[in-house]
Amino acid sequence: MAKPSNRLKGVMLCLGGIILLSPDSLLLRVIGADLWTLAFWRGGLSAIGLTLVIFLLEGRQECQRQMLRLNRYAVIVAVNFALANLAFIFAIMNTAVANALVIMSMSPLIAAILSHFLFREPISAGTWVAAITIFAGLTVVFHGSLHSGGAVGDMAALVTSICVAVSFVLIRKHREISMLPALTWSGALVCLITLPLATPAALSGTPLILMLLLGLLILPVSLAMIGLSPRYLPAPEVSLILRLEALLAPLWVWLVLGEIPTRQTLVGGSIILATLVCLSAYAIYTNRGNQT
Repeated sequence: MAKPSNRLKGVMLCLGGIILLSPDSLLLRVIGADLWTLAFWRGGLSAIGLTLVIFLLEGRQECQRQMLRLNRYAVIVAVNFALANLAFIFAIMNTAVANALVIMSMSPLIAAILSHFLFREPISAGTWVAAITIFAGLTVVFHGSLHSGGAVGDMAALVTSICVAVSFVLIRKHREISMLPALTWSGALVCLITLPLATPAALSGTPLILMLLLGLLILPVSLAMIGLSPRYLPAPEVSLILRLEALLAPLWVWLVLGEIPTRQTLVGGSIILATLVCLSAYAIYTNRGNQT
C-alpha cells in the first residue's frame, strides 16, 4: 500500500495532469483548422515538448537512451498512439466533445478484455457485467448521434479508445516500453504522415499562439504528470481520477462555445461513467484488501 505522502503526491500529479489536459478538446475547436493541419502542429509540437520534458526529468544521456531504445513492441505502441491521435482529432471535430470523451474513457475496460483474450489474464465476473452495462450505455450514445449526425465522430472516438487500449496492453505486457518516449515518437510520426496534406502556414495570430500553448506546454506537461502518477498511486486509483476528463472537457466546451450534450449523451454517458467509477472503486477496495 502506498505511503500517505506518496499517495498524496500521486493524487496531485494525476489530478493536476488531467485538469491541465482537459482544455485540449476546446483548444482544437477554437483553433478551428482542418484535420491535417491540426494533427501536423499538435503532433510535431507535442513531440518537441515531450522530448524536452524527458530531457529535464532524466538528463541528456538517459533521454537519448530512452528515445533510441526501440524494439518492435515499442514501435507498435508508437504507431497505435499515432492512430489514436488522428482519430481523436477527427472525433473532436465531428461529434460532440461529451460523446468523444465518454467513449474514449472506456479504454481501460477494453484493455482488460484484450488482455484476457490475448494473454489469458484473468478477468472478474464484475468486469464482464461492467462491459455489458457499458455496451448498453454506448448504444444509447450512438443512437443519439444517429439523429444529430455525429455517428462518424463517435466511431472515431471508439477507434481512439481501442488504439489506446492496445497500447496499454502492450506496455503492461512489455515493461521495458516507456510511455513518454512512445508518445513522443507517435507525435513525430503524426507530424510526418500529415505533412503532405497539411497547410502549416494556415495558422497565424491567435490560433498559432493557442497551438503553441497546447503542443509545447499543455500536452507534454500534463502527459508527464499523468505518466509519473503510477509511481506513487495504484493503477486503479489513477484510472478513477482519469475519468474526470470526461466531465471537465465537455464543461469547458459548454462554457466557452455553448455546446450542450444531448439527452442521449447524458443518459448513456452517465451509465458508462458510473460503471467505470464503480469498477475502479471495486478494484481499489480489492487492492487494499489484498494488502492488509
